[in-house]
Amino acid sequence: MARRIPQGQQTRERILAVALREFAERGYSAVSVEEISETAGVSKGAFYYWFADKDELGRELQHDLYERLTTASMRVLQPGEDILSGMLRSFHSYLAALGDLGEARFFLRDAWVIPALEESGRRDHEDAIAMVRGILVIARERGEIVDLDPDALARVLMGAWAEATLHVLRTGERTTTVAVVEHLIRSLRPLDRSSALRKPKQKVNAK
Repeated sequence: MARRIPQGQQTRERILAVALREFAERGYSAVSVEEISETAGVSKGAFYYWFADKDELGRELQHDLYERLTTASMRVLQPGEDILSGMLRSFHSYLAALGDLGEARFFLRDAWVIPALEESGRRDHEDAIAMVRGILVIARERGEIVDLDPDALARVLMGAWAEATLHVLRTGERTTTVAVVEHLIRSLRPLDRSSALRKPKQKVNAK
């Protein structure tokens, strides 16, 4: 049996749902607290009970969306598989979840350039970097990736991941974006030194 949401919490969820729809349809800056409250069928007092202002509401929406994307990308990891294969699987799952967000994608796209939401997005990004760094440390210890500084590598990878996300949100070009990210991740595998150092045999001309 599903757990019932308390009535007050239902009000909060309704405000969030209405705000997300309005932000996606009209843009963040065009929507006011008064319009959100009216459309949600609640008083301004009820709005301010749950949120200090529109920016706090926006930050909570942004954080919730990133949490959903992170959960989707981590859920597909399989015990015992090599880490780079897991990263590729996670990226595919992440993009699939991004596509499933529907109208929320438009808010997420615009949130990247809204100064009031930047701090919240940066915190989520830093948390993701720390998580990826820990994974890369394990992968390097196992010899599954090239010997690179995990701090720098985590930031470069997450920077690429963030830009890939923004590119897909802006253009819808998923196939080409996936190809680039897959190539980047696969390039982290150590080369087979024996094959890399093996030179083709040269024919010797008989005299």
